Amino acid sequence: MNKKILWSALVLAPQLVFAQSGAAQTGVSVYGVVDMALSSYRGEGAGSRTMLTSGGNQASRLGFKGREDLGDGLAAGFELESGLNTDTGAGQASNTNNQPSGTVNANGAITFNRKSYVYLEGKDWGQLRLGRDYTPAFWNLFAYDPFRVGAGISGHVLNGTTVTGFRASNAVGYFSPGCTSFACKGVFFQGMLASGENASTGATKRDGNVYSFRLGYGGENFDLAVASATTKNAAVGDFRQSNLGGSYTWQGHRLMALVGENKTGLPVASLDGTSRGRFWQVGAWVSTGLGYIPVSYMQLKRNDVADSSARKLAVGYVHPLSKRTTLYGTYAHVTNKGAIRLPVSSGSELGPVPVRGGSASGFDLGIRHVF
Repeated sequence: MNKKILWSALVLAPQLVFAQSGAAQTGVSVYGVVDMALSSYRGEGAGSRTMLTSGGNQASRLGFKGREDLGDGLAAGFELESGLNTDTGAGQASNTNNQPSGTVNANGAITFNRKSYVYLEGKDWGQLRLGRDYTPAFWNLFAYDPFRVGAGISGHVLNGTTVTGFRASNAVGYFSPGCTSFACKGVFFQGMLASGENASTGATKRDGNVYSFRLGYGGENFDLAVASATTKNAAVGDFRQSNLGGSYTWQGHRLMALVGENKTGLPVASLDGTSRGRFWQVGAWVSTGLGYIPVSYMQLKRNDVADSSARKLAVGYVHPLSKRTTLYGTYAHVTNKGAIRLPVSSGSELGPVPVRGGSASGFDLGIRHVF
């Protein structure tokens, strides 16, 4: 019973069906996560900051999804998912063209920035999606990072070079049968082509175009996947993200490992002339019976003029009160060297950014409720 509660707490709870029409398997559902934490982050040379943060254990969101059985093994459906800053009630930014110029929602209105797609699915040939979605290369970062969000997340993306480190708009995606998220069985494949939708002339005509794939195998208690994504960008000679990850599960415990490289064809001046960041990470979920202990250690090295590097250690505890409600705590410490200024977290709630080569640390104490 304890294991059932534990693994149920790691994924979204069953959704509430609020409208149905047509065939028995046709329906629309609403689902979401409300996650709030008391966080305190410090950056060397930049002081500390205590705040309420949204998404310390799982990203807060509101979503709608629908599915219709078309018969003969065919189905059609959609999913719309909006990221929420639940500490203020504001929405999150999205992007229209996979380029910095396409960033929208400066006023915090609701956008379906996390997912916005329609799909057609065949039992024998897989699923085809059209719209905004996660890139296949992101799924490895999600699947093999024990924390995924909050103070424990690892800084795999070379910030400042791309807006497609996690998702892409204007995308056509393919998923092999039974593999529509990060957890798949048997041999699986995920692919994506996305467009920057620029005019067909000029040096930047391909900017924002994204090409990504993920190939792997999921066994009974282990999985392994390799993934890559290229975002065209004339100014930096394109952004390329590659990674390889795997995990092994036994007796309620899960061991994870991840290695990858993010690179540009040209040095990035805003990142001290770096064109490559290589990282590796090992982590685990250690079952305690009812709850579990996430732990991870990451090292990142850049080829900038200062030969910069960073190390991050994170540990926490996650305690389900029920299938829907969970308490958690996380502590993380970052050691930077050279020109790197990696803060303890990421996104809008990253906390104080340390001085060049300065350390950072922080903790989250929070509650998560899924519906």
